[in-house]
Amino acid sequence: MYTFKTNIDIKEYKEFTKNYKYTSFMQEPNWAKVKDNWDNILCGIYEDKKLVGVCSILIRKLFKNIKMFYIPRGYLIDFTNKELLSFMTDNIKKLAKEYKAYVVKIDPNFCVSEKKFKNQQEELKNYSIDYSTKHQNLLDLGYHHTGFCTDLHHNFQPRYNMSVPLIDDNNNLLTFDEVLKTFKSKFRYYLGDYHKKRGVFYTHSFDKSNVPKLVELLKYTEENKGINLRSEEYFNKIMDNFPNRACILFGNLDLEVYLDFLTNNKGKEEEIQEVKNLIKSQGKIITLSSALMILPDNEGLRTSEYLYAGNDLRFAKLRVSGGIATEAVRISIDYKCHYCNLGGIDGTLTDSLSNFKSKYNAIIWEFAGEYDLVINKFKYNFIKTFYPLLKKIYKIIKK
Repeated sequence: MYTFKTNIDIKEYKEFTKNYKYTSFMQEPNWAKVKDNWDNILCGIYEDKKLVGVCSILIRKLFKNIKMFYIPRGYLIDFTNKELLSFMTDNIKKLAKEYKAYVVKIDPNFCVSEKKFKNQQEELKNYSIDYSTKHQNLLDLGYHHTGFCTDLHHNFQPRYNMSVPLIDDNNNLLTFDEVLKTFKSKFRYYLGDYHKKRGVFYTHSFDKSNVPKLVELLKYTEENKGINLRSEEYFNKIMDNFPNRACILFGNLDLEVYLDFLTNNKGKEEEIQEVKNLIKSQGKIITLSSALMILPDNEGLRTSEYLYAGNDLRFAKLRVSGGIATEAVRISIDYKCHYCNLGGIDGTLTDSLSNFKSKYNAIIWEFAGEYDLVINKFKYNFIKTFYPLLKKIYKIIKK
């Protein structure tokens, strides 16, 4: 017999997430503390006093008396167990009505498919195990699938991701050298000794005192791509709530070493002078690249998440951005991860992100996407029709 509880003990919840095979950091209680502009409820299902399923619900008020439930990368449950899933669904539906939420939106942490970029006929099975059963169970229980969109920004979370496999075909962990050998040969040339000879080196830290430097480098990405990322306050929250797991990486250049390299290898005079000027104005070391990643805490399928990256495009030919993602792979291997998820791409696989990430022998993860459990059909259809327009009007007014 199942029982459903809200506001369950955080320690108990964390113990479950630690032992659940497919836990995403977005379903951990600390992620809700980062997203503190949303309300949060931790829910659990018990079978004979044993916790068998959980979810962290984020609650947002859109307008007066109109709220939505969002369960990112959840539920944490056996989606193939229709009876259990049905019990979760019924109770979440009751809870949504109690909170006057018009919809419950989930985007489960399972995939439609996972394929190697270089051989898309080769199917892999970790995150996509039993997809058809999971998908059909959700549909049978009244969830509306919002579609197999390919656009990177259409859903809350990108449906398509590229992830570096750190395991062999039998799920055995690989060494860094073994993973490196799977990268494209032309790409490998610009790593390791190539960087060392030119004075490029990498550092990482779990200390939030490095956040201002991270934000400084992210501004280059914002300017180059015409986007707005996150504030320093936001990154401080991540560092505070994921201690020893939120990791900031830096790609640095020792200008004196690089100057020696240019001098001894017939470097262009204008670049030699640029380096000399930088040494005088900024000192020996400059930072050209930065990134933020979160390491996993679960004991099951362990996936690190490479979330944000920023690059100073000076000395772009040194390809420090490629090296810093490689450093993220190395750290992930040190922490016994099975995958290093480099993040979202466009589902057409023709964008610049796909081209860059494919060099890492990446796997294409096509996530199932979003499922809506409609609570109030009138409000749901109204908001689905008019909310995008209202957001555009708001942005125009704000400008």
